[in-house]
Amino acid sequence: MIPPDSLFASLDIGSNTVRLLIAKADPRRGFRPVRRERKITRLGGGFSLSGHLHPDSQMRTLEAVRGFAALLKKEGVSRVFAAATGVVREARNGRDFLSRVRDETGVGARLLTGEDEGKLMVRGVLWGVPGGVPVRMAVDIGGWSTEVLWIEGGRPRKTASLPLGAVSLCENFLHGDPPTAAEVCSLVLFLKDAANTLSREFADAGWRTEGRAPLVGTAGTLTTLAAVDLQLAEYDPQKVTGHRLSRKTIGEIFSSLVSLPKEKRRETPGLEEGREDLILAGAQVALRLMEGLGFESLLVVDSGLLEGILLEGLE
Repeated sequence: MIPPDSLFASLDIGSNTVRLLIAKADPRRGFRPVRRERKITRLGGGFSLSGHLHPDSQMRTLEAVRGFAALLKKEGVSRVFAAATGVVREARNGRDFLSRVRDETGVGARLLTGEDEGKLMVRGVLWGVPGGVPVRMAVDIGGWSTEVLWIEGGRPRKTASLPLGAVSLCENFLHGDPPTAAEVCSLVLFLKDAANTLSREFADAGWRTEGRAPLVGTAGTLTTLAAVDLQLAEYDPQKVTGHRLSRKTIGEIFSSLVSLPKEKRRETPGLEEGREDLILAGAQVALRLMEGLGFESLLVVDSGLLEGILLEGLE
């Protein structure tokens, strides 16, 4: 039996953000959150053509993990379940980087496959989704990839891991500040093609959009869009979870931000510092997926992979 006051933690080393969840085990819901921390390090930034993580990106991420490791020690956390995703999985020096993380911070992180990531994301989403909301399809827009999952009976029926990440798309398409109309047009056309291909694959497998069921979305891009729509001066996961965004609303948010330079964009209530450029690419990924898969609305949930990692670890 787990002692009731024991603290456990999950750590997600993502392509854009390092996230930490400290919690106590709970026999009813699996765990009860005690503290959440996050730091944008943009590990996928400057990913070289040769397929290597950039030294500066590695250093920023190592510093973040080192700081979190000190916090875990201070809080007396009994066990840490850490995982890495996205760009680490693709990088030729990804495993070498995780060895550095272990040697320099004491945190040993598991490198998740795309399938692992999808299954854990589903667990976390279902843990946090408001009661009574049917979850048939979920999406996680990350820094380096986007995970799309068709869910039946609480399990993934079909999954897709797409090379559509907010960091990589920004670096490849949106160079101007603000981006030019031609840059935005190129991004939209690229994403429409990817979304249409995905839609055909899911349709061939039997997927049909039914009624008014929303697409369920998690991770930084979508929680930030919800925070912007709610005009939150301070991020509040309880207000974000369960917030619905229509395609029209996401389009309006994008239109209001795309013409602004980054410095001006930073003043937008709800827009997390460090996402002022990424939000443009991320919003377009959301729009094109909703369009291609036939969803009119998106239900945002502030739980996903990080929570799934902890649930699996506690088992």
